[in-house]
Amino acid sequence: MSEGNNQAMRKDKNIEAYQKDDYTIKNVASYINKIDQFITARKSEDCILVYRGESKCYDTSCRANIFRRGVMDGNRFFEKSLFDAMRQDYLTNDKRYLDNAIDAQHGEFPSRLLDVTYNCLSALYFAVTPYYHMPEDSLDHEDGMVFIFFIDEIFSPSAKNTNDNYDAIINRDKKWFVDKIIFEKNHKFIDHTKLNKRIVAQQGAFILFQGNDASDLPAYMTYGIRIPKEAKPLIRKELRRMFGIHTGTIYPEIMNLVDDISEKSKKLNTEPFCCYHELTYAVNNLKKELDYYIDYILDKNRQQKEKPDEVELDQMLICVEAVINSYRIGLLDFADDFCEYEKDKAISRDEMKEIIDRYNQLVGEFTKELSRYGIEAFSGVQLQIAID
Repeated sequence: MSEGNNQAMRKDKNIEAYQKDDYTIKNVASYINKIDQFITARKSEDCILVYRGESKCYDTSCRANIFRRGVMDGNRFFEKSLFDAMRQDYLTNDKRYLDNAIDAQHGEFPSRLLDVTYNCLSALYFAVTPYYHMPEDSLDHEDGMVFIFFIDEIFSPSAKNTNDNYDAIINRDKKWFVDKIIFEKNHKFIDHTKLNKRIVAQQGAFILFQGNDASDLPAYMTYGIRIPKEAKPLIRKELRRMFGIHTGTIYPEIMNLVDDISEKSKKLNTEPFCCYHELTYAVNNLKKELDYYIDYILDKNRQQKEKPDEVELDQMLICVEAVINSYRIGLLDFADDFCEYEKDKAISRDEMKEIIDRYNQLVGEFTKELSRYGIEAFSGVQLQIAID
């Protein structure tokens, strides 16, 4: 399955074509209306919503910048060396690696943290305004993008599990975790901290990319809105006049933290960082992906009541097969070294069997659900994993 087909499928579902008048973002009001449409269609009342603005349409959108610069090529301990050098030069405090990473992110160093914001207007500002080193109209010849992320689980930057997780990435000292591509699937939303002024100003938070390579954020999580280049000057003007949002004054007032923290605590992941929980997290992500694709395929079929497009259906099923197979490959890669992890007591045989059983169950249920609606062209049997 090529990345091109996968992207085409996502755009058809998520990224609205701006050529049509009813989809065109012309000003702040039409932008807010479009976000409201996404939220209403998603019907996810209990999700946390965060946003990201990008001032042009990148081929590698929504990707942490450490994977764009090639800095880790041939240097497995690049990040640890970077943080040690920053500490030496007093660019960060001598404390946790995650705190160092946040300082690095906002000091323009390479980072595996992707900036997001709770404020859709802040994201819109970043979609119409380049980084402050550049003139604000220097990318007015390019369309911008705002991405909406629907988050159902939060990791606290001060919690032990989050810091154990990040330490394992940096120190590379857990055999079951290092270089395992299955864990690249585990994009984790890390809530904001009030200790960094820029994060406060932007109402910011992060999405953590765990692996040696960037694994794209899953389609079920991400929706996109294209901001036409023609609209950028007016939107910047409206943001400044009506909301006081511009390069020099993007500092929101801090208030009502009690209610905010109480709501987040309901979704806070407090499970210890361990091999079993990481594998469970990955398989749970597969379930969310399959739920997304079931809805997508069935919606497409309903739209084409009289004669479904068989070629388009085949392309969608090929896309889904590639997604499932990426999880299968990741689990098989992990299983190759299972005996070593079992010996180190990182995970038991029963726990590993439970993970594989759950994976096989999800693939089987997905196949049956398609069959129930008359779609027989997909068979997940060849994608299931045999258990010894």
